[in-house]
Amino acid sequence: MKATRYWVDNGIVQRVSEDAVPLSVLEERKRFDAGEVRLTTGDIGTEVKWHVQTPCIASLFVVLDWLRGARGPYVLRFFASGWFEEFCTNAGEAAARIDAIISRGDRHFPVRTFVQKVATQEKELSSLIQHCLTSTSPPEDFSVDCTFEENTERFVVDRVGARSLMGRLYGQSDSSFAHQSTGSFSEAVSEGYREVLNTGRPRTDHVLAALRLSNNQVHWVPYHRLILPQLHNGKTFGVKVIADAAKINFKVI
Repeated sequence: MKATRYWVDNGIVQRVSEDAVPLSVLEERKRFDAGEVRLTTGDIGTEVKWHVQTPCIASLFVVLDWLRGARGPYVLRFFASGWFEEFCTNAGEAAARIDAIISRGDRHFPVRTFVQKVATQEKELSSLIQHCLTSTSPPEDFSVDCTFEENTERFVVDRVGARSLMGRLYGQSDSSFAHQSTGSFSEAVSEGYREVLNTGRPRTDHVLAALRLSNNQVHWVPYHRLILPQLHNGKTFGVKVIADAAKINFKVI
């Protein structure tokens, strides 16, 4: 069955004709910026999409009621300094999450990367991270190697695995955005690298980072991360990083 689409404008739900010409990205952005909310529903579930910091509250309150009759599961895609994507199993959960976002809609994000350390025994770590924690030789394809340069006191990317998270997002070139050794993203993620360099012990984190992806739009990417020490002659000279896109245990909005 073909999905049905609606736009909610100032609290009024308007169904999009099946014969309507699809809107361009720019046209959709103008509608989102004006405070409209887009709804898409069909056999596979329901999507709610909107820009948080716009005059959208009246429309979102209508959506809260509309969700009761919509088919699940539910995906919420909302823009707040970047696109968030969250999945809900039932209408009550989706409505409660939208209500919470409404109450925090004035939040701004001067910080673009959030890191929360978790215990290496944490059950919420992804299966890939758990496997690499117990493996004597973590798979190279899924990892990124970084060496610490003492003269610059920075970490430099030496190798990007083809199936690593950053490799899939940006390719294997160490000149791509997320592999640079400078900038706010690098500074935030490298704090954990320094800890592992100093202690020689593995570290696991939940990370949320605002990254510009191939569609030239900023997306908040949640992932689990394992940082392992790299040794040479008994001395730690760098780190091996395994990251896996997965649900994290904290929210920033």
